[in-house]
Amino acid sequence: MKTLKEENLVRYDNQGFEQLEFTFLGKKAIVILPREENRNGRAIFKTEYFGAFPILQLEFVRQGYTFLFLENRNRWGTESELIDQEKFLHFAFEEFDLEPGVITIGMSCGGMISILLAAKYPELIRGLYLDAPVMNFLSCPGGFGNAPETTEAMWQEFEKAHGMTKRELLLYRNHPIDKLDALIATRKPIYLAYGTADLCVPFEENAIELVRRYEGTEIPFVVEAKEGCGHHPHGPQDPAKVIEFFEQFFN
Repeated sequence: MKTLKEENLVRYDNQGFEQLEFTFLGKKAIVILPREENRNGRAIFKTEYFGAFPILQLEFVRQGYTFLFLENRNRWGTESELIDQEKFLHFAFEEFDLEPGVITIGMSCGGMISILLAAKYPELIRGLYLDAPVMNFLSCPGGFGNAPETTEAMWQEFEKAHGMTKRELLLYRNHPIDKLDALIATRKPIYLAYGTADLCVPFEENAIELVRRYEGTEIPFVVEAKEGCGHHPHGPQDPAKVIEFFEQFFN
């Protein structure tokens, strides 16, 4: 660490790894450090839901990656949140002596944030792990499709965050699905996992277009369909395969 002061840090033990918490731009920031002997200078960035389904993130840390997280004021990928994340990542690269460029872990709304962040700041993202990502707001949280587990409370969150009515959403053209051209242009590798029985963020209304578009390219891309799985639990069947996939995109 270079500028963080001890009095501004809270330290925890997280399954044998040192977890640091501090305030950045008025938000809680969390960093989990790998053991020094395994440290590789690489980083992962979880874009939402810090404590949810942590198996993959902790396996990355076991393999030497530094884990980064910045709390969001809302989970719907607003412009101000993306700007804060960009500032946080630049800070973390310098503060913790990390290689520029992270692998994002994006689950559900976190997948949406990962896509928006990679489209806006491609230099910050080496690759994306997406797990049941929200890609079409008409489906989730709009409820215009066949997503019976999408709730009115989710829509109200989105409406408050974006200041948008459902009528306005019908004309909206800034969904994550609209960012695929940017991801393809910058050749972002993706590992996609989804449940075939997801009734909250249905694959057929969200990530299916990502699969169609990427299948027409030579960009590295993996799809893991979890048969019979709903929206939860998130996470790949074998975290080691995810890490192996992304290892090739570091020098």
